Amino acid sequence: MDWAQIGPGIIVATIGFGGAWMTSKIQNKGRPENALIDQLQEELTRQGGRIDGLEVEQRKAKRREMIRDNYINKLREHINAGNPPPPPEWPEGLYD
Repeated sequence: MDWAQIGPGIIVATIGFGGAWMTSKIQNKGRPENALIDQLQEELTRQGGRIDGLEVEQRKAKRREMIRDNYINKLREHINAGNPPPPPEWPEGLYD
């Protein structure tokens, strides 16, 4: 066997293998980072939904508090005016 005939084939094969190896390394490089970004985006979406739910509950709680405060004021006015029982009607919409 003459190295002049085999050498170029080995060199071409080595270059081809090296190119394939480098390509796979470059393609796989971003995968862990992309996976982390995807996980963080999913977490942000979940947190956004949770915050939306909490904001709805907070609005409901503020509304109930306002209705209760108004009823307390009515009761106090009723008592201060010297009115006998029964007290003013229970407010509507308190537990809707």
